[in-house]
Amino acid sequence: MHFAVSQYEVYMATRLEGDATYFLPFNKGTKEGGAGNDVPTDINQYATDYLWNEVLLPDNLLKILARFVHLQIEEKEDWEGRKTKKETLIFPRYHQWDVVNKLVEAARTEGPGHKYLIQHSAGSGKSNSIAWVAHQLSSLHNASGNKQFDSIIIVTDRNVLDAQLQETISQFTSVEGVVGRINNQEGDGSKSEKLASALENSQPIIIVTIQTFPYVLKAIENSVSLKERNYVVIADEAHSSQTGSTARQLKEVLMVDSTDEELSTEDILDAAVASRRASSNLSYLAFTATPKTKTLELFGRLPNPGEAPSKKNKPEAYHVYSMRQAIEEGFILDVLKNYTNYKVAYNLAMKIQGSDQEVESKKAKVKLNQWVRLHDIQYLAKGSGDC
Repeated sequence: MHFAVSQYEVYMATRLEGDATYFLPFNKGTKEGGAGNDVPTDINQYATDYLWNEVLLPDNLLKILARFVHLQIEEKEDWEGRKTKKETLIFPRYHQWDVVNKLVEAARTEGPGHKYLIQHSAGSGKSNSIAWVAHQLSSLHNASGNKQFDSIIIVTDRNVLDAQLQETISQFTSVEGVVGRINNQEGDGSKSEKLASALENSQPIIIVTIQTFPYVLKAIENSVSLKERNYVVIADEAHSSQTGSTARQLKEVLMVDSTDEELSTEDILDAAVASRRASSNLSYLAFTATPKTKTLELFGRLPNPGEAPSKKNKPEAYHVYSMRQAIEEGFILDVLKNYTNYKVAYNLAMKIQGSDQEVESKKAKVKLNQWVRLHDIQYLAKGSGDC
């Protein structure tokens, strides 16, 4: 590993390639949520001293090498059938290393039955963070030498996470069957049979879809033996949604009275947790980039636990990697920095001159919609915050 350190910033690279060397930011972030590090109040302290006072301590460095660093192999095939292989050595960014360590330590000291909201922006590398924390929690033991959690249940709709998780875990263990996927892709039984078998056999890591998640909670509640075991539920935010019959079935399981035809992943997770009593054997780790108010209420923590919730004592995330920091570090783009709404774009493109003309509104809307759909540049709708 190679580190480049300035007065206020740290960068890291896994391979030196001359001018082509790519350095990743390895900074804590500022109190305002930006990139870099805060200027210390103590003149005898350095803004980057966490590198040698925390990260590069012998024990911490050995843990990084043993439990974080892994070789990611991507295979691609072109249209002529030629295969290429790309190998990338993965080293955690600071916020990934920090959140995994804090979650594992919290699980060790607080035990099961707690909730943690991890507010990490797009571009934060949530897939690897989830893989690392799932693997380390699955092998966590208490003071008596017993496993702290019987199974780690990961809820996701991203196939890439399934593959990446299995690949990452395989770097750290030679034991087969550590990760189990509950899906319909293999002809070895139904999803319900696979789920029941995985839970009964205490498979270390179980990956389920968001549609299956409510049934997981129901299965644990209805089984005397499973009730006595401890679990961690890691929820990965996905941007898919459920509609039609699937949404109706989920509403019945979740006991949701919503009249909305669509259920987002966050809605399903919130409803599944809210509809059931807090359980001392279930811990929740919710990863999301933009938590809703309901999600903050369910999974967030009060800054002052001894005081009642108020405007000054609102639930907040356990760990934050902000969108501002991700943008300033170059991992995502600021989509609101430069945009043109439909009205301005239409006027510029059509070069309308002179005074406005009165036309029939329906015909005008049809023409405008046709222009928007067929135009080679996709503009933001007026007042919209999405692209």
